[in-house]
Amino acid sequence: MKKLITKLNYLFILIGFFGSAQNYIVENEKLKGNIKSIDLFIIEHGNKEKPVDLQTFDSKGRPLIVKKYNDGYLRSEERNEYLPNQIITTLCQSCGDNFDSYFSKFSIKENQKHPYSGYGTNDPSVKRKIFKTTDKKGNVVLAKYYNVEGYLISITKSTYNAQSKLLSRESSDDENKLLSNSKYIYNKNNSVIEEISKSETQPELKMNYFYDNLGRIKLEKQNYNNSLYETSYEYAKVKDTAKILKYSASPPKEKKLYQIELTYPKQKGKIIEKQNVSDNKVGYKTVYEYDESQKLVVQKYYDDKSELISESHYFYDKNGNWNEINTSETISVIYNNDAPKKENQKKKYIRKIEYY
Repeated sequence: MKKLITKLNYLFILIGFFGSAQNYIVENEKLKGNIKSIDLFIIEHGNKEKPVDLQTFDSKGRPLIVKKYNDGYLRSEERNEYLPNQIITTLCQSCGDNFDSYFSKFSIKENQKHPYSGYGTNDPSVKRKIFKTTDKKGNVVLAKYYNVEGYLISITKSTYNAQSKLLSRESSDDENKLLSNSKYIYNKNNSVIEEISKSETQPELKMNYFYDNLGRIKLEKQNYNNSLYETSYEYAKVKDTAKILKYSASPPKEKKLYQIELTYPKQKGKIIEKQNVSDNKVGYKTVYEYDESQKLVVQKYYDDKSELISESHYFYDKNGNWNEINTSETISVIYNNDAPKKENQKKKYIRKIEYY
């Protein structure tokens, strides 16, 4: 008990860059099977399960309810209703269990101006009802945002090409004042080659993308408020190892190597290693291990001294969706102003998936 009381006073300092990372997010994950619901929990510090998020889907795979939790407490909830050529989304942040009461008297005040339009509030929460109009392919072409009283807040209009790629998006307030807009241009392979975006409060941002004959990105150019920034990519293969070198530059300065990505085989699977580079020296790196089915099974983080600071192991259900992640992190702990000590902290994420 004495140790437990003492622990209330220590300061956790995560070594490395992953302190705020969400270990349960798998990059580019594509869910498999006809999923009815996903319930995600975390177990840490020897405590019981705490909810992280909950998602439910209809038989077509469309999200119905999305709930987000923070430290076990409900922080936001989203509900979706699907009608022919329309999606109605209701979003409520910091509402707790009072979701229904906030929208119980909702009715659209068509062509009525909000009495406090243009005045800010101190309410940090977001409570919105969004009516989305879709085209024949399901793309949202018009979205109208209303507050809990039914007053129009803003409108977003979008256009798409024949392949449902976004061409333009324009947002305006309840008085039709332009808030932001963006435009996109694609090449014959439907890869984006130019993005231009601007908002009421931000200068124009222009992005240009260039590709090689294999469709791989080779150069990104960014122009923000007349400041130029470039990211270039080089691809190589030596024996069984594929290498991607990423450089950054602010013209007219010379480009500098900032990341190395290596891909090489291991037994029946493969390993992808991403190394961060600073002053031509390898610093922090992340190692991803995949099995023969291309499923991520281990993820490791190393500091600039090549010491392991975090390790996650992934387990999957029969459909190929992960249902458990065991994470171990090295942290630096200070007990009552004593010298820092390294300790190992374990977390477990459990994802309960129900299928139709």
